[in-house]
Amino acid sequence: RLEFGGPVGERIAANRRNWLMTAPQSNPAMLDMFRERDRMPERDLLPWSGEFAGKYLTSAVECYRLDRNLALRKQIERFVADLIATQGADGYLGPFPEGTRFFGKDLWDLWGQYHCMLGLFRWYEESGDAHALAACRRAADLFCRVFLDGNRRVVEAGSEEMNESCIHIFTLLYATTGEPRYLALARSIEEDFATPPSGDYIRQSLAGRAFYQLPKPRWEGLHAVQGIAELYFITGDEKYRRAFEQIWWTIDEFDRHNTGGFSSGEQAQGNPYDPRPIETCCTIAWSALSLDMLRMTGDSRAADELELSLFNGVLGAQEPNGRWWTYNTPMDGERKAATQDIAFQARPGSPELSCCSVNGPRGLGMLSDWAAMSAPDGLAVNYYGPSAFRVHLANGSEVGITQKTTYPVSGRVSLTVDPSPVSRFAVRLRIPGWSAATKVTLNGKAVGGAQAGSYLVLDRRWKPGDHIELDFDMSPWVWVGERECSGKASIYHGPILLAYDPRFGPYAPGSLPVVAPGAAQSASAATGGILTERIATPDGKFLTLSDFASAGTAGNPYVSWLPVTGLASVPFSRANPLRVQRPARP
Repeated sequence: RLEFGGPVGERIAANRRNWLMTAPQSNPAMLDMFRERDRMPERDLLPWSGEFAGKYLTSAVECYRLDRNLALRKQIERFVADLIATQGADGYLGPFPEGTRFFGKDLWDLWGQYHCMLGLFRWYEESGDAHALAACRRAADLFCRVFLDGNRRVVEAGSEEMNESCIHIFTLLYATTGEPRYLALARSIEEDFATPPSGDYIRQSLAGRAFYQLPKPRWEGLHAVQGIAELYFITGDEKYRRAFEQIWWTIDEFDRHNTGGFSSGEQAQGNPYDPRPIETCCTIAWSALSLDMLRMTGDSRAADELELSLFNGVLGAQEPNGRWWTYNTPMDGERKAATQDIAFQARPGSPELSCCSVNGPRGLGMLSDWAAMSAPDGLAVNYYGPSAFRVHLANGSEVGITQKTTYPVSGRVSLTVDPSPVSRFAVRLRIPGWSAATKVTLNGKAVGGAQAGSYLVLDRRWKPGDHIELDFDMSPWVWVGERECSGKASIYHGPILLAYDPRFGPYAPGSLPVVAPGAAQSASAATGGILTERIATPDGKFLTLSDFASAGTAGNPYVSWLPVTGLASVPFSRANPLRVQRPARP
């Protein structure tokens, strides 16, 4: 059970109120395209039109977990019932007419059905709705009849990185139901990975190649990579773990941007400075992959990445009032609604639908999975901000965690532990990789051992009212640019990327003075945003910067790569994925 306050809580409420609660009613073709798939004239559909309903449902379910809003629950129940009612008698769960399904030229039909199945599966996990699981299984059984009982393979459906990503839902279904045919199909798709022109994700990753060097480095393949993670969870086979971790680390090294976003022009390029579009769907897929990395390894650096993506790439993709999401959230540039930037995806009856508009809310919804997590010996606290959580532990007890803080404006977090019953367990506190000097007290007494980029483990007998105080190091840190961003740097306040927005200063974004990041003034809450911060210039003046998520919300250009001189570059390094460098104080 979760409650979120502060700016993140406001964004969650705005997303629910102004998008999730209105999207199906404002875009009835989201489901009508399924109902009318065999009627004439045929609808003018995109190859990926079948994904819209599933992505919306998955986003809605994950966001429902954040506050258990009753109105949203009723909306989801209606949507699930309506989606199930459109399912074909044979189990087909897509919008395409007879004769084109599965193998239609350039269709992402398996991809679209995967997302619908995933949405139904997530709703079953949350609600226990047996009808949702049955519908998901009917679709899965159809896949098995086509690709196990017949003489066709998934790779023959084309659009390999998209359609082969359905491996993910079959691993999830097998883990839940134990149906051997689902695992058999997942194994078959694993073989297809190695069949050209597929992505060859496992073999080439085990050979040490980076994700951008694989045959299929587009973002959709990250959902197939999630299937590899699930195969590890199912089998314990270390090859799946090694391949998955190689992919995650190489994306983090070579393709994760300063915003926490992933992709340049919808795929990995091996260059985090590449200025091509950073698609919202790609950032969401990267967050989902980072969540799997955290589940698999318990490495707090994966949680650091989730936080970085949330506060910058995800919130930056959302219009603050929750009415729309971007397609592209550039490092430098302008933010545009997806309805404007990729207007070609709009159709009669679905004027607001695009891949990103239905998928973006997952970036908020995934908080329900990683904000606080159970661990074998207790629980882990990954999210900091005004909030209250109740976590079920492996020993059957329940723990409440309440946070009072203005984080990430300040680094002070007051955390109260409320176990029921009194018992011994470990509380793992994420110490962010950027916090060079973190101070911790427990019931007023100093606690040592806090190391940046790891968990501080407090293992003791907890009683109601036990109080933890954390003071994170909020002094500025920088990422010095290379390649297209040579001579510039990105400046951070804790997890917040700072950006220049001309609403807060007299300069044009392309004519900024050189700044001295070590001379940052105190941060303050920003109107309509999270914070503003003043950075000194060599002539004794100051440049006012805002949090990245608030920059450019008026449609004006902004920049997050700022002119800075005198700082040495920080090379790509697995040991330092955030590329933390502390500038000297003047």
